[in-house]
Amino acid sequence: MKIEQYISRALSTIALLVVTSVAHADIPTITARLSKDSVEVGDQFEYIIDIEKDRATEIGIPDFDGNPTPEETKNRQKALSKISTFTEYDEDKLELIEDYPIDTLKVEGRKLHLRKRYRLAVMETGDMHLRPTILYFEKNRDLPDTIYARDTLTLAVRRYEDLDTMSFLVADPQQGFKVDSLRAKRQLLTEGITTQKDLPFMFIEVRDYVIYGTIAAIVLALVVWLLATLMYRYARKRETEVRVAPKIPPHIVANKALVELNNRKLWQNGKYKQYYTALTSIIRVYISERWGVSALELTTDEIIVALSDIEMPHDSRMALVNLLRTADMVKFAKAQPEAEVNEECYTAAYYFVENTKVVNEEQNEGKEEITTHTDINE
Repeated sequence: MKIEQYISRALSTIALLVVTSVAHADIPTITARLSKDSVEVGDQFEYIIDIEKDRATEIGIPDFDGNPTPEETKNRQKALSKISTFTEYDEDKLELIEDYPIDTLKVEGRKLHLRKRYRLAVMETGDMHLRPTILYFEKNRDLPDTIYARDTLTLAVRRYEDLDTMSFLVADPQQGFKVDSLRAKRQLLTEGITTQKDLPFMFIEVRDYVIYGTIAAIVLALVVWLLATLMYRYARKRETEVRVAPKIPPHIVANKALVELNNRKLWQNGKYKQYYTALTSIIRVYISERWGVSALELTTDEIIVALSDIEMPHDSRMALVNLLRTADMVKFAKAQPEAEVNEECYTAAYYFVENTKVVNEEQNEGKEEITTHTDINE
């Protein structure tokens, strides 16, 4: 029996949640904004309300009637007083200039995205607060409910003295000249009021801006000049401090690479192809740097032809040919030269670099040509 009661309560709860969520989904939601957040008194601005509602839901939108009759005002206040959730804001301070039709922005199934726009003007100074509101006519209820936007909108209204009041001055026997507010209101409803910002500036009105603006421009120019000068001096100082490292002579690079290759003991561990590939690569890079011949991209025969017109010792030329031919046999014919041949090729590469390197004339004086019979000092 208890299990049946639990099941019954659970089903009732689920049904209630479903009904509540469906009903809540039918309640419209609104967001609103003003086209300006501050205006001069008499200026026009737009009040935009975005509404999301179900297709079958009825709503009531704000009515900014510029000239309601006393009876209409009384009836409106009487109707709104019956709505417990309704709160009046500063709508009575607004003048309706134009009431635009409701636009349908998007249709998503049963949901409609609507937009209502008003062109309004305000004739009182200070901060005006407006709580975006619509009426929601819920099904099976006699009176509507009020739907509010989350935030209250605030419009800052500047002083009336900013207006071109000269256009509305009238002579008064007791007060002298005064502003004809009815005339200003009529022009507001027809053409809008011309403010000082629309008239040519007099120098006295912009004098302070010109003076302070000029001073600010001069100070800014001095700061920019000072920064540019400091940056230029810093760049020149860095330029004198930075020294480009001299390029390492190709024979030194080659000798260092040969020593490293010898220490790897490649051919001693049966890695003949790796040994000769590395050995000939060192010589090819040396030839490229020494004579500007793209030896890395040439075959053995092409290298021999490219170096045929270059002056070098005959023994060095023949040693190079023998080295390259032996390396080709190992790399392409999988030859495995004897240990003596491997040592001779290494020595030939070393002597080729030593006998063809670029040296100063003073260093060459009294120096004998190195051959394969010369001992290499370890």
